[in-house]
Amino acid sequence: MDVELTKDVAYQAIAEFFTDKPFVLFGTGTSCALDLSFGMPALERHLRAELAHGMTEAQTQQWQQVLSALDAGSHDFESAMDFIKDETLTNRIVELTASFVAHHDNAYAHSIMAGACDWPAGSLLKKLVEALPQADKQLHVATPNYDLLAEYAFVRHKIPYITGFHGGFLRRYDWAEAKKSVQSIQKGLGKTRPPLRIVECKHIRLHKPHGSLNTFEWEAQLIECNSWILNKPDGVVRAMITPGTAKYQRLHKDRAQLAEYDTAVGNHTSFIFLGFGFNDSQLVNNAFRQKLEQDQCRALVITRDSNPRIEEWLDKCPNMWLICKQPDSDKSRIYNSKYENWLHIDDKELWRFDAFTNEFLGG
Repeated sequence: MDVELTKDVAYQAIAEFFTDKPFVLFGTGTSCALDLSFGMPALERHLRAELAHGMTEAQTQQWQQVLSALDAGSHDFESAMDFIKDETLTNRIVELTASFVAHHDNAYAHSIMAGACDWPAGSLLKKLVEALPQADKQLHVATPNYDLLAEYAFVRHKIPYITGFHGGFLRRYDWAEAKKSVQSIQKGLGKTRPPLRIVECKHIRLHKPHGSLNTFEWEAQLIECNSWILNKPDGVVRAMITPGTAKYQRLHKDRAQLAEYDTAVGNHTSFIFLGFGFNDSQLVNNAFRQKLEQDQCRALVITRDSNPRIEEWLDKCPNMWLICKQPDSDKSRIYNSKYENWLHIDDKELWRFDAFTNEFLGG
């Protein structure tokens, strides 16, 4: 289509995302903006080093298939992991992944909560929560990330949030109970009002369908325990789903989390993707295809670098917009498939979440 994209058109389209309550999905790009150790390449290097020994012949063969696919360039890390079928090896990979991510997560936990450093999407999410309508006070946010950097940022920004777990030392999975933590009972106002009413505060409903550093299986139940992030007791199984399809087979136990996520996606018509590369076929699934391709819902992708998968989605979804950096500089570019050109914004780095927030939501 020979229509030129101008700054006015792009800015108006992007501003419209914030007239509706969006569903927010953030990926490893948000953590990597803080430290590249949270990215898949760093995890791949760690696993290569750790899995060089101590395996059976069958496990070695499966791991060798992963390495061969990676070295040949035929697969990315996540799809190459599909060669892992051995359950013992899968569990070892889960443990290695968890201990690696937990080490880096722990290094940032206090500094983010204390405000010494920022998780880059924190101020954007705070703005979205503040803008929630009185009739619906929850912002649905989802991530495949195992780390808790977002949760530390919510603490820093004083954003109430729930993850579906409730209780004390071992928190059990029950959204209805979890929601009570963001509700209070207040006296009604005026003579005609009922004497007591439930009032909900604005909050984030955080979905982590791949699990988290603090989720475990304990006595056949899904639980959350922050004290076990770094020091998991022997015999306790982590409820974390690592790259590869074996992870989807493990999901039958954790199906409740994925079902909750799918329902949330289905209830929205506007979507924002932050630092998300569209590699995860479990999270950008058929429900998203239906929403963005068939229903032509609005979507906004803010990420550092574009890639072929993002551009494939852009071609098929006419109301999807991309903000990323220019190939040869840190300046911005914006794209939507209805227009013939990339719009270059040469004086701003809008793919940085804080710069984007300042530009469109007033800091």
